[in-house]
This record gives sequence, structure tokens and C-alpha cells, in this order.
Amino acid sequence: YGSYVRGSDRKVWVNESDGTTALLGEVWPGETVFPDYTNPECVSWWADECKLFHDNVPYDGLWIDMNEVSNFVQGSKSGCAPNELNYPPYTPHILDRVMFSKTVCLDAVQQWGKQYDVHNIYGYSMILASQKAIEKVFPGKRSFLISRSTFVGSGKYAGHWLGDNAATWDQLRWAIPGLLEFNLFGIPYIGADICGFGENTTEELCRRWMQVGAFYPFSRNHN
Repeated sequence: YGSYVRGSDRKVWVNESDGTTALLGEVWPGETVFPDYTNPECVSWWADECKLFHDNVPYDGLWIDMNEVSNFVQGSKSGCAPNELNYPPYTPHILDRVMFSKTVCLDAVQQWGKQYDVHNIYGYSMILASQKAIEKVFPGKRSFLISRSTFVGSGKYAGHWLGDNAATWDQLRWAIPGLLEFNLFGIPYIGADICGFGENTTEELCRRWMQVGAFYPFSRNHN
């Protein structure tokens, strides 16, 4: 796989706690490595890969997803070490009651520091790298960038959608305060999956959602 080979040659992945071994997880394609967008070499690699893909499939913008960062195994395929980063003295009441649930080990190493310290800005670092890629792929032109994971300041570069919702009347209602809150967070380009992402919608629900969704800044049916 060319993107993986080129990335490995340029050493752009998030590493295990030793700082040199690429951390292996699992996402939709299967075994997965995770780009370290805090590494300038990774930013350059990402821009190059986006340009290569655009040369084959002309696209208009980037929709970046799973960048919390998401992982289908707990931390790493090799497991997470029993230390205070992965198992801190206090763990909030979160999924599976472990800090690395559905993400990478907290002692994983990135250019900006340990995952424990930079986890919440993984999506933001990908946004910054993707903006650089857009500048390379679309020089002098306006493009399009939305991200599932955002942080303070993301609204300067990217829009956001509210993530995986369900085809229910409650989710239609809750999307309204969700969109308004993100305007308060400085991310005005915001939307929700119209008609619901999960579950089967109904004709009436989808019709009503399309009507209210016409007023979303980012309006997209994604059922």
C-alpha cells in the first residue's frame, strides 16, 4: 500500500512508548497505524498524499473522520503498559473505565508529547495538516474542510458535524441546541446528519428533518 510505504519511509506514525516502534491498532480496513500530525514530516507527507489522490480522483474538499483518535482495539494490538499514564490515579466514569478505551495508549509518543497530554488535540493537529494539504492541492482557491474531532480554534480552518446520530425525533430536536452551542465555541460552519446516521428513518421524520436542515450552515442528508 503506497501511502503506508511512503509514510513508513518518512517515519510519520504515532509510536509506542519506546518512541520508535509504530503503534498498531485496528480501524475499518483492519490493522492500522496512526499518522502523527504534530510531526512536520507527517504534515508534508499528508499534503503529498492528498495531492496524489487528487491527481487520480479530482475532489473538491476534505471530510476527515475518526480523528479523536479512534481505535477498534484497546490502546494497541500489543497492549498498554501498566503505568500511571495508561492507568492514572483517577479515572473518570468513561467507557470501559479505562483511559485508552477505543483509542491509543496514553503513553504513545507524538512530536508534541505523550498521548496523555496531546490526545484532545489530535483532531486539531489533523485539521492544521489538512489545511496545508488544501493549500497544496487547491492553490489560490477556496476549498472545503470538515472534521469530526475539533478543539479551540478549529473554526478558523474547518467546519464540524455533530457525529453519529440516530434517526429519531429526539435526535432531530437535540441537533438544534447542538448546532447553536458550536457557534458559541467559535465553529459556525456546523451541521448534523439530516434524517439520522444510524437506524432506519421514516418518510415523515426525514421530510421534517430536511425542512429544518435547510437552515443548517452545513446541510447534508447522511442517512
